[in-house]
Amino acid sequence: MEMFIDQKPDKKQTYTGVMVVLVLLFVLGLVLVLTSATIGLSTASAELAKNGGSMDMTMYQYIMSNTAESYRIVGAILAIITGVGALMAGFAGYKQKQA
Repeated sequence: MEMFIDQKPDKKQTYTGVMVVLVLLFVLGLVLVLTSATIGLSTASAELAKNGGSMDMTMYQYIMSNTAESYRIVGAILAIITGVGALMAGFAGYKQKQA
């Protein structure tokens, strides 16, 4: 355990790990945005099945659109934040190589 405490973190390995996490979260955000309509539809269908196959059409539409919108917003926020973070980290890595 002490040998890990005494070691200095490898900057290149840390940078690579951060970039991988940022890119994966960016892709996850894009997937959420692109599949939000499908998620909304499946959620509304599941609620319809829970109610024994009968539901007010307005309620079905409400569940479908709000669920899709929620996933779309979360995915967009995730993609924007991690995309900007990846760009900033990439720029910092580029500047560090130049120095």
